Amino acid sequence: MDIYPAIDLRNGHCVRLTQGDYDRETVFDDDPAAVAKRWVDQGARKMHVVDLDGARDGVRANADAVAAIVEAIDIPVQLGGGVRDAAEASRLIDMGVDRVIIGTAAIEAPDEVQKAVEDVGADHVIVGIDARDGMVQTRGWLETSEVTAIDLARQMVELGVRRFIYTDTSRDGTLTHPNFDAVAELSDNVRYPIIVAGGIASIDDLVGLAKLGVEGAISGMAIYSGALDLKSAIETIDEMTTAG
Repeated sequence: MDIYPAIDLRNGHCVRLTQGDYDRETVFDDDPAAVAKRWVDQGARKMHVVDLDGARDGVRANADAVAAIVEAIDIPVQLGGGVRDAAEASRLIDMGVDRVIIGTAAIEAPDEVQKAVEDVGADHVIVGIDARDGMVQTRGWLETSEVTAIDLARQMVELGVRRFIYTDTSRDGTLTHPNFDAVAELSDNVRYPIIVAGGIASIDDLVGLAKLGVEGAISGMAIYSGALDLKSAIETIDEMTTAG
């Protein structure tokens, strides 16, 4: 299981939001590229980046910061936030992003998701399923749809999607542990790789997710607050994988 450090961008800064609330923001660093290099130095093999302004407004507003991160590190970067069509997905892949994460468009413009899969390949497309109480949220979690997480995943599989990120938005940034039951239910219904975000607070949480067989786990608040040591966490999961 891969552990992805999260770099959330707003106004060019590296920030964290509590439960996705734009009014509950903590700025951690003014140099996102330096933060990315710091996590690589601690053993990160993949990076998770979100343009929060883009997620909310539908227009990517942190393009310079994203480009700086991609230029600064030599590990794969997956990017979400404001990727609403296949053309933008292609542009991001061309600039060096490894995988694009599509969230809102999966609900509002599923044809664009299918086209993105066709244009850049399923290996480079992830659908982000952000849910509260099982219902998918969109537009930076400001709107709640009438579609369940499992139904959306099934619909996306029909369009060729082969990888998902699942976030329980009620737990994101709270250090209250992942929603293991929801993750297990999604895994049982979707036989494709799942990366989990939201609520991770400890190495025990990561071990629990690894036992569920998920492909990856995204850590934000835990590593920024010091609740979780990234280097130790990566070593622990690597040892667990080798032993298992």
